[in-house]
Amino acid sequence: MFRLQKALEKAKEKRAELRGNVSAHVSPLEMINYSQTRVVELPKETLEKNRIIAGFANDPRAQIFRTLRTKIIHKMRSNGWNTLAITSPTEEGGKSLVACNLAVALSMEVNQTVLLVDLNLRNPSIASNFGLQPEKNMYDYLKGRAELSELMVNPGIERLVVVPGGVAEGNTSELLSTPRMKAFIRETKKRYKSRIVIYDLPAVLPTDDALNVLGDMDAVLMIVGDGDNTRDQIERSRELISITNVIGTVLNKSSEKFASKGQE
Repeated sequence: MFRLQKALEKAKEKRAELRGNVSAHVSPLEMINYSQTRVVELPKETLEKNRIIAGFANDPRAQIFRTLRTKIIHKMRSNGWNTLAITSPTEEGGKSLVACNLAVALSMEVNQTVLLVDLNLRNPSIASNFGLQPEKNMYDYLKGRAELSELMVNPGIERLVVVPGGVAEGNTSELLSTPRMKAFIRETKKRYKSRIVIYDLPAVLPTDDALNVLGDMDAVLMIVGDGDNTRDQIERSRELISITNVIGTVLNKSSEKFASKGQE
C-alpha cells in the first residue's frame, strides 16, 4: 500500500513538472522537432507584408480563414480525406494566397500537421508568399535532382511544412503525370495520419496540368476571384474538377465580404 501511494505521488509530481513546461492544452504534435526539415524563422513583418495573416489573432481577416478551416476540417474528417487540392478557373483568382493562409490556419489546429505543396510549375508563388528562398524545389524532385527530405521547409510556424515549387523547363503536363509525381502523392498521403496535405495547383482552364494530378487527390477547393471569370468559365471549371470530390467554392477579392460556399 505504501509503495502504491509513493508511486502515485511520483506520478503527480511528474505531471506537475510537465504542466510547468507545457500547457495542459498542448497536444504532443505541438512539440515537433524538425530534425530533417530546414527551419527558416520568418519575421512577422514579412508575413504581414505578404498578406499571410491567418496566424495573427488581432487581424480581423484571420477569422475568415479560421472559419474556412473549420468547415474544411469537418468535411475532410467526416469523409476520411487528408489531401486537398486548391485551384481556380484562371490564374487571377488569388488561389495561392488563399492556399497559404488556409495552410497556416489549419496548422493552428493542434491535433494535426499540414504540408503545403506548390505544384504550379509554370508560375510558382508559395515560396515568395512566405518570403522563402528555397535551396531545392518540386521541379528538382521531379527531375530526380532532389529527394523529398531536401524539399521541405518549416517557415517558423508550428506544424506547418512547405514544399516550394520551381519553374519547369519543357512540358509541365508530362512532369505532373510521371510515376515520380504519383509516388510523391502516395508517400505524403500515407506517411502521417495526422497530416493534411494541401496542393496549390495551376488553374484548370489554361492547361491540363491540374487535371493530371487532381484525380489522385481526395478533394478540391475552387477559388474564384470576384469579377475575374465569366459564368461559363466557372461552370466549365466545376465540370473539369469533378473528377474528384468538390469540397466547395470560395469567392475571393470580394468588395463586400469574403464568402465561401461549401458543397454538401
